Amino acid sequence: MKTNEEGEVWLEKVQAYVCPSYLNKTYTDFSDADAEWLYNLYQKHFPNAKVNGIKSQIKDEIFNLIAKDNYKKKNLIKALRNKFPDIKSGVICRIIKKYLSLRVLEIDRTYKTKPFVIKGKYCIN
Repeated sequence: MKTNEEGEVWLEKVQAYVCPSYLNKTYTDFSDADAEWLYNLYQKHFPNAKVNGIKSQIKDEIFNLIAKDNYKKKNLIKALRNKFPDIKSGVICRIIKKYLSLRVLEIDRTYKTKPFVIKGKYCIN
């Protein structure tokens, strides 16, 4: 698989560099026929390409835990560490911190003594 300095993948059939996230089915909405055709082409030539990793599993699990129960930030990190024991806590904390800064997750300040982590304004799930 040939890539350029931006990390884009070279596809011989279209003779162009294409962003790998554009080829990922979870991030592509297939609003046009070209996107679906390009995704199928990529899957045909690179069927074993790893697009999703452990970070996407952690992100999915964050939203599953928040939907099921109320968690404070420390308790959410502890639950994720129990679920993924081989992942360092710094990776989990970095993901949560990034989501909090992007307002995908927010800390509920309705009650002073119950600062639960909730889905934020910009959550798309």
